[in-house]
Amino acid sequence: MRLPGLLLAALLALALPRAAPAQPFEFVAFGDMPYCSPRAPEACPGEVARVTALIAEINAARPAFSIFLGDTKGGGEPCTEAIVFGRTLAWMGQVEGALIYTPGDNEWTDCWQARAGGHDPLALLAGIRERFFPGPQSLGQAPIPLIRQADVMPEHRLYVENARWERNGVLFLTVHVPGSNNNLPLEGGPARPEAAAEYAARNRANLAWIAEGFALAAREGHRAVVVAMQADLYYRDRCGRGWVEGYLDTRRALAEGARRLGRPVLLLQGDSHSWWHDRPEPDLPNLTRIVVPGDGDTRAVLVTADPDAAEPFRFRLIGPADRPAPPPC
Repeated sequence: MRLPGLLLAALLALALPRAAPAQPFEFVAFGDMPYCSPRAPEACPGEVARVTALIAEINAARPAFSIFLGDTKGGGEPCTEAIVFGRTLAWMGQVEGALIYTPGDNEWTDCWQARAGGHDPLALLAGIRERFFPGPQSLGQAPIPLIRQADVMPEHRLYVENARWERNGVLFLTVHVPGSNNNLPLEGGPARPEAAAEYAARNRANLAWIAEGFALAAREGHRAVVVAMQADLYYRDRCGRGWVEGYLDTRRALAEGARRLGRPVLLLQGDSHSWWHDRPEPDLPNLTRIVVPGDGDTRAVLVTADPDAAEPFRFRLIGPADRPAPPPC
């Protein structure tokens, strides 16, 4: 007996294995802290204490992991080992769970400036890679395993800071895109050929990492993708000023990846220091972005991820709420 087409399709659908529901989970995103100023060094212990208080709230929330979106110090603070490495590793060590870190501009890119002590940015970046990314796992007291770009793309073996991991059907990527125009020297500014070369090589690696991540998500059926980086890629769109040239390639790669995937994509960014939630690409309703608070606004964003929901991400601010930052423009 031949079965009608619709009935046959229904029976075949029942016979196929169904994907198990993905359990909701929570994670934390924060960045751009502590910000101390050499003009008021007496205030620095208080700023560090605010971060310690925030870490206590993060620990109490017991997220699956936390992501720090770069800028471990203020832009005017000197880029000394005691600050870039010692102070940062001390407070990061208080995180009881897993902590994933992607670098910002204040801890290396901008350190050539006189206000930051005139340090060598490339030497600092080498130290950051050695101290913060020593192996295939996260930071924090309960690290989780990570896949680093250096381990799976030999042609980009320098980029140990770019990582990916999976949680309950959601793929996470960190991509090293810092503020200050992604270290691309500004037209009309100091030439800095070493910065231009560094940008070009890292930009190629970043684009390859983004493309590989979205291809993996499509291939393995991830329900959503989360991409974390430091720079606010859309600050000029929102405020009418600032840099964009060093971010255009990254913006195009993210838009293309989200368009091809057709599933929810969440972009996590810092850099602008005030809470923001939008859809930065008007023709891509599946691309959502948040910008985390920072500087004096020492709060974090607790993200609830429900991979099977139509809108899989919900957001709640946690931490000291006495100094909320206004919009940046």
